[in-house]
This record gives sequence, structure tokens and C-alpha cells, in this order.
Amino acid sequence: MTDTNWPDPNRPGVPMFPDVSARHVLDNKRRKSLKLVFWDHQQEHYCTEIGYLTPLEIVSMDWGYYAPALTPAQINEMLAAERERCADKVSEYAKAERHGIVARHALKTAESEIRNLGSAS
Repeated sequence: MTDTNWPDPNRPGVPMFPDVSARHVLDNKRRKSLKLVFWDHQQEHYCTEIGYLTPLEIVSMDWGYYAPALTPAQINEMLAAERERCADKVSEYAKAERHGIVARHALKTAESEIRNLGSAS
């Protein structure tokens, strides 16, 4: 996530992963504090202690979207996908003809170790 790809400037106040009902963190810019809320993807609103608020209502109150509140399982899933992408790149690099046998062996070892890192705990 970077300033250039999230939040989506065309959809202010809409959470990351808007098609999934889940917890998210909002930023109260005036109070400089964070608030945990629940996003209801079917109703497309946040459930807060002051009621149900749409993304545009959140923005009009000078709140900003901060981040999704990920579960340990979601974090492990994201890390596993990232490890797989890294291992695939190392594998691709190892297959290049420009490497000697020692370098190829080192790259294959690195690929195997990346794939076997396991889940975060």
C-alpha cells in the first residue's frame, strides 16, 4: 500500500477490500486518534458507536481511512503469497544461462528456503 494506490481517490472513504465485511481502522484527523469500526459490505457503510456511516459521511466528518484490521490468518496468507512470488522470481533468475553452477545452486537453495519459511507467529 502506498500513497499512490490507496486510498482510491475516486472512492473516498471506501475501505481496502470493500467487497468483504470486516474490521477497519479509521483516522480521526481532528482528534488525531484511531477508531476501530466494522465495514458492512452489503450495506456499504461503517458500523460505529454513533451509528451507521457511509464512506462519504466519514470523509465529511474529517475522518480518513487508515488500514484494514487484519487477522493473523489473513496476515499469514498475505505473507505466504509474497514468499511464493519471491521464490518464483529467484527460480526464474536461477534458470538464466548466465550463471555458473555455484550461483545456480545458491539460487536454488535460496528458493527452497524462501518457500519453507512457514507462517508468521
